[in-house]
Amino acid sequence: MLLHSIRESATGWFAWVIVILISIPFALWGVNSYITPPNPSIATVGNYKVSIQEFQNAVQTESEKYKDKINSDLLNSGILKKVVLEKLINNRAMINYLSSAGFSVSKEQVDLQIRNDPNFQLEGQFSEELYSRYLPSAYSKSNYRNSLATQILLQQFSDGISASSIVSDAETKRVMQLIKQKRDVSYALIKAQNYADSVVIKEEEINNYYQNFESQFKNPEQVKLAYLELSRKLMAENVEITDEQLEKYYKDNSAQYTQTERRKASHILFTVTSDAADEEKETVKLEAQSVLEQLNSGADFAESAKQNSKDPGSADNGGDLGFFSKGEMVPAFEEVAFAMKPGEISDLVETSFGFHIIKMVELEGGEVQAFDKVSDKIRETLQFEMVENNFFEKSELIQTLAYEQPDSLDAIATELELTIKQSELMGREGISGNSTENLFSNQKLLTAAFSISVLEEGNNSDLIDLGDDHVVVIRVVERIPANTKPLEEVKADIETQLKSKGITAKAQEVANELIKKLEAGGSLADVAQLTTETDADDLEIIEAGLIERQDMKTPVYIVRKAFTMPRELKYASTKTATGDIAIITINAIENGDSEDKALYANVKSALLQNKANMNTALSVMQIRSETSVTINDSLLNAEE
Repeated sequence: MLLHSIRESATGWFAWVIVILISIPFALWGVNSYITPPNPSIATVGNYKVSIQEFQNAVQTESEKYKDKINSDLLNSGILKKVVLEKLINNRAMINYLSSAGFSVSKEQVDLQIRNDPNFQLEGQFSEELYSRYLPSAYSKSNYRNSLATQILLQQFSDGISASSIVSDAETKRVMQLIKQKRDVSYALIKAQNYADSVVIKEEEINNYYQNFESQFKNPEQVKLAYLELSRKLMAENVEITDEQLEKYYKDNSAQYTQTERRKASHILFTVTSDAADEEKETVKLEAQSVLEQLNSGADFAESAKQNSKDPGSADNGGDLGFFSKGEMVPAFEEVAFAMKPGEISDLVETSFGFHIIKMVELEGGEVQAFDKVSDKIRETLQFEMVENNFFEKSELIQTLAYEQPDSLDAIATELELTIKQSELMGREGISGNSTENLFSNQKLLTAAFSISVLEEGNNSDLIDLGDDHVVVIRVVERIPANTKPLEEVKADIETQLKSKGITAKAQEVANELIKKLEAGGSLADVAQLTTETDADDLEIIEAGLIERQDMKTPVYIVRKAFTMPRELKYASTKTATGDIAIITINAIENGDSEDKALYANVKSALLQNKANMNTALSVMQIRSETSVTINDSLLNAEE
């Protein structure tokens, strides 16, 4: 069974990560999974066939997700692909089960999910244009909606299990006590290098290790690629733009290069509502006219505003309104303000607020940027616009020719006047380095390069979209199978490994003897003095004192081991990163505080999530066990 194969290949923490990965229903692999035509199936779940393309897309997505978190050798070892397939199978088993049980998702739920997706929003609002650009055909939209409905269905199932998960108060407090527990620790280091002279590695041991662990000394499979690339940016750089074109664009689009005009003004407001009686309006207008005459005779505007303005927001500041742009004031006020010069005082201006007297204080902006300051930017804009249609037309032509003549790139190169380039030899992890080589660290390209169609059948790849209007089509021109390095090449490395293991084993033997003496009743200091034969009398005893799980002063390997020791165990040893052996003594244990309210809330939330994950995993495993599953081992092995 595939799951058994995964367990055989993965151990330790990674094995637990795998269990969570494959047991919990997962989200959408990506739109490409749902706009790709059918092809050979790698597995059958009930009546559903998992296509090789769906599998490859899923592997690519998961590789991208974990490339910075998991060692690249592990990603490329085949374990990830088995995990992904197991996850796809579990996902489909869940879908089959929920569908047969009558669960469904409404059209309105799918619509809401799409409208709330940031990928389809422009300035916080759903954009039909973005949606159509992302999913250009009715076929892809329909399949995307179906896949989204499936995702919602799986999430509802997971949410239902989460809602039914319960964690007791006592359970939470027990975990809190463990989290905040303190342990009084002493330790000593046995230096492995003290035993270097006593360990001699024989030729027979080296040969045996080489034969038994041959897989460690494999050169990975490598390929050399021929490729054609098309970049809108590079196309644009080759387009000649005349000075006349630059100047015309500058003139036609002058608004783009004009700084926004802003004005600073003060005003005196005489309030009267628009529906007030004519007599009331006339009275207020006469009052305003009187103040205006005083201002025109030399009265101080700021003082007059403080005394007469009915605007509570500006009166105390002498009527100061600060800077404002067009569109920020009511139209009648704005029309007058933007027609005035600094220092001018307006006639009465009537708005819905009443009558205003405006003083223009200062203006800024409104200047047009000089042509020579923006000409380079205009050139880039014109170049980019002029190649837009050409880029997409050429991209479509590359795709068509790559499919129609799958055994060569020559026809494409001739038709589009492109140069066929070649990569260096590379493995499945690609090449990293300068900008040219970054092309060959792109996961989409690498997935295509090692796909069955390109690697095994010798076809051109489909058009690979690298993003930023940059596409490439590839084919394999040289393939070197995986091979074993000769013994002479790795002999020194094997001897170093065996020597390191040997001296660490010697140090561990000493540690075991010391622990026996400690268990017989001796103290760490007493035992160290008794064992002169092994240099134990030179051991440095370190009193770490009371430490917590998050202790930053004590070496991490000491803290980790100290808090994984059972309560009844006082003595233990652990290996350090350098191969030395640490002997650890637990002198006392103090339980942590279980009354911290903030910690209580966090712990309970984490426990609920953990229990929900476990319950979900158990449910998925049960449903999977009742589902008919067939795996195409030949295809899976070829993918590895």
